[in-house]
Amino acid sequence: MSLPKIAFWKQILISLVLGLALGILLNPETGLITSDAINPYLSWLKLPGDLFLNLLQMIMIPLVIVSIALGVSSLKNLKDLWSLGSKTLFYFIFTTIVSVSIGISLTTVTKPGYQIQSKIQTQTITNPMSTLEKKEKEESIPEIIANIIPKNIVNVWSKQQMLSIVFLGMILGVFFLTSKESGTALKAFCHSLESFCLWVVSTAMKLAPLAVFGLMSYAMIQIGFSLVFGLLTYILTVLGGLFLILVFYSFMVFFFTKKNPFLFFNQIREIPILGFSTSSSSSVLPYSLKIAKEKLRLKESVADFVLPLGATINMDGTALYQAVATVFLSQVYQIELSSVELFLLAGTVTAASIGTAATPGVGLVILSSILYTFHIPIEGITILFGVDRFLDMCRTSVNLTGDLSCAFIMDHIWKEEKQL
Repeated sequence: MSLPKIAFWKQILISLVLGLALGILLNPETGLITSDAINPYLSWLKLPGDLFLNLLQMIMIPLVIVSIALGVSSLKNLKDLWSLGSKTLFYFIFTTIVSVSIGISLTTVTKPGYQIQSKIQTQTITNPMSTLEKKEKEESIPEIIANIIPKNIVNVWSKQQMLSIVFLGMILGVFFLTSKESGTALKAFCHSLESFCLWVVSTAMKLAPLAVFGLMSYAMIQIGFSLVFGLLTYILTVLGGLFLILVFYSFMVFFFTKKNPFLFFNQIREIPILGFSTSSSSSVLPYSLKIAKEKLRLKESVADFVLPLGATINMDGTALYQAVATVFLSQVYQIELSSVELFLLAGTVTAASIGTAATPGVGLVILSSILYTFHIPIEGITILFGVDRFLDMCRTSVNLTGDLSCAFIMDHIWKEEKQL
């Protein structure tokens, strides 16, 4: 008699809950075990997660390049590319502006910074600024635009500069689109490379439950519970904002597709859970592509174009977090932001979130530049550092859901236009 097979999403969810429970149990603040006793085993606990993430990141760059190239090449002409690209970009900017507006509005209403001023300014927290000080010097907008075109492909690959990688994929796709005969052999190679990458994804997914268990345990052992309770209002403000973004996505899915948004969320349920566990949109991208094509049954050209682009420039959860954090720290340091400054903040955060690397912890680096712009002490990041990992996990889930909802909507619009 064989045991009933547990659905993959249930395996992931069970692993997440078990990892959460073990992490809480082994956290030194519970008093059951000391930091010195648990530290030697942390790297072993995290090992399955590292193997899982490394497998996905190993094929992430080639998969992004070939997916975008094949997605562009499957369009009929450059007019179709412009049509899909412009609609997708407008949608991403629109949802980011809405997300930032939600974050600013919520924080000005709940005022979490005012509620913990006296507590937070007397706390001493390990300073993470040593990592933030390594941030490269600020580039001007013309330099940022120029650097999208990669001078050195190997360097871009090693540094995972996603905007340049997306550009390379689009250039390759335009070549396939305009030079059908001379690009045949290279296009066939891209198809084979894509098949290999998706095979690696399927293999990596067998490790996913164990990886989620290890990563969740590791994260919960690292999080300081006393700090979490001290920043509870701030955390609830961020989580409330992320929930409102999901409600907004539901409305957008229903408005554009007339489909049941709950059915949509049910079809993609593994993706937010994996995003929560890994805190990396780019690492989960290969599996997002698989879900989009196999479960949502999206047109390959749409999924291959929208999802890699979304993983690069669509960071609604991160944008909301940065808006909330900026207003929160302005309240902590008693710096009043005028209506004009809040409006400028919305624009700054929207621009800053575009191109944010889809890897854990980068949001803090971007936040430091936003704080500097509005003359808020950058040292305030140390207040948030202890709870950033947990909020990073939450906002990554929202980022991934946003990418898939956009692809779902664009696929519907694309099919409707082709029927006209």
